[in-house]
Amino acid sequence: MRYKAKVDWWIGASILCGLVVPSVIAVAESLPWMSAVSVGAALLVFGCCYPQWYETTAEALVIRAGLTTRRIPYPTITAVRPSSDSRSALALSLDRVEIESGSGKLLIAPVNQEAFFADVAARAPQLARQGQDLVVPFASLA
Repeated sequence: MRYKAKVDWWIGASILCGLVVPSVIAVAESLPWMSAVSVGAALLVFGCCYPQWYETTAEALVIRAGLTTRRIPYPTITAVRPSSDSRSALALSLDRVEIESGSGKLLIAPVNQEAFFADVAARAPQLARQGQDLVVPFASLA
């Protein structure tokens, strides 16, 4: 199943203002170098962030963010938990989900977190519910 990425309005507005204001100034002041920098910044932002979605396939969780696609096989996932961690991430919302796997931690922001958690729980049998979290039970770690 494919899940849309959540974008907080204020994060989206901040990014948009950060791209539009310099462009308007560059055009108004006839600064071609500033126009080129504005276009470069827009390409960088959209290349890293758009489109953004998360998909649960039969074998892995697929995370698409801009030009990159990451595949996290379900057996490598050790935890899935809600997070409001404010550190830098491709997730454009503070209503995030932390995915912990053998390759590290990753923050994502699916719009429908309940359905996302249920879907991952059904596909990753090594994970068990612990409150809102999905984690590998301690008995399985030994």
